[in-house]
Amino acid sequence: MFKAEFELEAITPIFMRGADQSKAEIRASSIKGLMRWWFRALAGNYFGDDIAGLRRAEEYVFGSTGQRSRVIVEVEAPEPEEFNFSDFRDLSYLWFSIKLSRPRYYYSAGIRFKIKLKGSDYKAYVASLVSLWALACLGGIGFRSRRGAGSVRFVEGDFDEFERRGIACTFTSYRDLTNSINNAINAIGEAFNLRRLKIHPQTYPILSSETACVGLWNPRTGNPVLALKRFQNEYTNFRRKEIEKKSRIVFGLPIKLSGKGVGDIRDKLRKLGQCRRGSPMFVGLINIGKFLHVKIIKFYTDPYHPDSYINDIVDWLILSNFDESLNERTVFGSLEVFK
Repeated sequence: MFKAEFELEAITPIFMRGADQSKAEIRASSIKGLMRWWFRALAGNYFGDDIAGLRRAEEYVFGSTGQRSRVIVEVEAPEPEEFNFSDFRDLSYLWFSIKLSRPRYYYSAGIRFKIKLKGSDYKAYVASLVSLWALACLGGIGFRSRRGAGSVRFVEGDFDEFERRGIACTFTSYRDLTNSINNAINAIGEAFNLRRLKIHPQTYPILSSETACVGLWNPRTGNPVLALKRFQNEYTNFRRKEIEKKSRIVFGLPIKLSGKGVGDIRDKLRKLGQCRRGSPMFVGLINIGKFLHVKIIKFYTDPYHPDSYINDIVDWLILSNFDESLNERTVFGSLEVFK
């Protein structure tokens, strides 16, 4: 049996609900679901358009309705706290939907929880290990995790499981993160004995140098809420002043547009308010050395949306323009992906 245990700390508040939607709970099943997502993003480097092969690999590790999972994920978390949105009034744009949903409980920044991985199959164990790393270091957990909520970091645990694969859990430099991303991708290939492909844009997000960009922006503060507020100011200013209204579509759907500047897509406005498409831009917080950074991770897919009417009016260049306006530091991939 292969085992690993890690303690993680919330950098920003976590909003995750259990079976009882009125209560907060960091659920093992939800963590496992997020690990599946990051496994696909990593393993896509080896499967590309072989969707059937990717699905078989995913099911091999995490299971399916007809196949038992080869890994067990367990979570130990403290009791949640009562939530008051007024404490985060300054993030009312990034976290607007949290205000609308009015959660009663949440996990505050600074709380610590444990995640345990177990598996008798080495290949599945390694895949789950690096998927958890990607989730913690590149993604986030819970509601609005694509907009800064639920950012976490490793604080204790079996770090040697990562270190022997050239993957860092804490980063002293930008290069540490760059190398760790590449080595996490390599670990998937080595576990499944696969060769990395030259990746072209697919219908699903792939963390490859040809289809993604990982950037870091220094908000010049060690306060997580203030860091997100400063990013929010840059983001809202760009959306409202630097681009046309219809260009906001690339940041996710649904979206409600009206007034001036949307006359040429007026026939599509109703559709834009009904279709769903998660943002291709993930925002969170990460520590590099002594400094807190905003991590901005973007994935290019083709198409943006299966509806051709929507796909025709999406401008991917906007993602590149936004990051150039921030003057971010690219640590993996390139903004050329979106040009």
